[in-house]
This record gives sequence, structure tokens and C-alpha cells, in this order.
Amino acid sequence: MIEFDRVTTRGGDGGESSLYNGERRRKDDLVFHALGDVDETSACIGIARAYSADSLTRDELFAAQQVLFKVGAQLATPSSDPLHSPIKPVEQSDIDRLERSQRVLMARVDLGSEFVTPGDTILGAHIDHARTVVRRAERTVVQCIRDRHMFGLALAQNYLNRLSDYLFVLARAADQRLVEAVTD
Repeated sequence: MIEFDRVTTRGGDGGESSLYNGERRRKDDLVFHALGDVDETSACIGIARAYSADSLTRDELFAAQQVLFKVGAQLATPSSDPLHSPIKPVEQSDIDRLERSQRVLMARVDLGSEFVTPGDTILGAHIDHARTVVRRAERTVVQCIRDRHMFGLALAQNYLNRLSDYLFVLARAADQRLVEAVTD
């Protein structure tokens, strides 16, 4: 088990890091790439959440970050390890919630018919940035599924796919000022 009593452990100085179960792997292992992409996604969503004054949007973004913790836990714990079974995986209900939120937004948003150039508003730009990072996370998770046979991540991959769609619509709502920003 990993001890979390210090921030600096020097355990990674040799180019290795630990999974949740303590298993050591090279820092450039595919699983760590996926974990980093999911973590970066959460950080980008956190920036968008910080810029949002709209409580519903903030709640939805926070809920997405909570599901991303599930994705990370699934990635960080080999399915063959006893620590894996108590981990709550991404569920269909997580995907369903995101799809419901997207449908509500789409009823109010004009998606247009042309390619979008991000940057009409600060909030929209941050959400678009999060969307691009989640797409990268999805690609890396797909690679874990295909190359490492981590088939238990299938719903996590589906969630990431829907999350990028939701963020696209949310960014358009922000650009159209249908959701409020703290500063703009």
C-alpha cells in the first residue's frame, strides 16, 4: 500500500512510479499516460468550474470530476489485484446523467453548422480546452483497452466520449452566454 504522509518521497527519482496496489512501473508506462490524461482533464474541468458562476454548471462539472476519479481508480488498480474489486467503476448511470444534461443544454443552444473557433468567451475557451484534453484521455484509455486488454474500462471510455460531447455543447452555451461566467 502507498503511504501518503509526505508529498516528496523521492520514489520516482529512478523513473518509476507506483500503481494504487504498490506495483512499480516505468513512468512512461501506458497506464501512467492514461492516468495523466485523466488527471489533466479533471484539472481543466476544474478551471472551467472555477470560472463558472452558474451553480448548475458548476455542479455538473464537479460531478464529471467525481466520475473521472472513478476512471483513475480503475486505471491505477490492476483488475487481477484484490484491491480492484471494491473500486466503484464507471456505471451506465454516470453516462445517462451526462446525456440528460446534454439534452437539456441542446434544447437551448444554437450549435450552428460551421467549425468552431474557440475563444469567444473565457469560460467557453476553458471548456473547449477541457474538451480537447478529454478527447486525448479517451484515446489513451482506448489504447489501454486494446493494447493492455483492460476491457473493464469500456464504460469509462464511453463516459469520456460523452463527456467531450457534453463539453462541446456546454462551451457553445458559454459562448452564447446561456451559462454565466465569474469573469469575462
